[in-house]
Amino acid sequence: MSDVFTPQLVLDKAIDHCTAITGGGFPISLYPSKIQRIIREVNDCYGFPVDYVAAAMLVAVSVAIGNTHLARMKEGWDESAILYMALIGRPGANESHPLNFAMRPFVEYDYEQNRIYEKQYLEYQDQLDMSRKERAENGIEVCPVNLSAVVFLCPILLRKA
Repeated sequence: MSDVFTPQLVLDKAIDHCTAITGGGFPISLYPSKIQRIIREVNDCYGFPVDYVAAAMLVAVSVAIGNTHLARMKEGWDESAILYMALIGRPGANESHPLNFAMRPFVEYDYEQNRIYEKQYLEYQDQLDMSRKERAENGIEVCPVNLSAVVFLCPILLRKA
């Protein structure tokens, strides 16, 4: 039985071997190799525990999927990818930092969307302050459409208990 050696296979085996040597208890070999590399590099660069980073990555993937996909266990029983997690450790064990690292892209996206919403809301308020005639002259709908309230996800998820 001959194994075909590909760069990906060699990289995966090297990551598994490194995990075995360092005694990491979290099975990061279950992740795709690119995610494994991110987890190892975050551990090497920042010193965050591998299991905390790996768990935080699970939460980030869960947030990314959200309610867009469901797993049908059986007829009438659908589950979403929502994941609840608590990182528990001694004081100073870097529980929060890996989660902040994994959630940063979502927080930045959320921040940008909030800025866009605030800009649109100010424009909407300006339109409300105009008379009907002014709105018609400026090519704006006579009755401005009410902006729906947007709930931003990350502040709710990251709110401290």
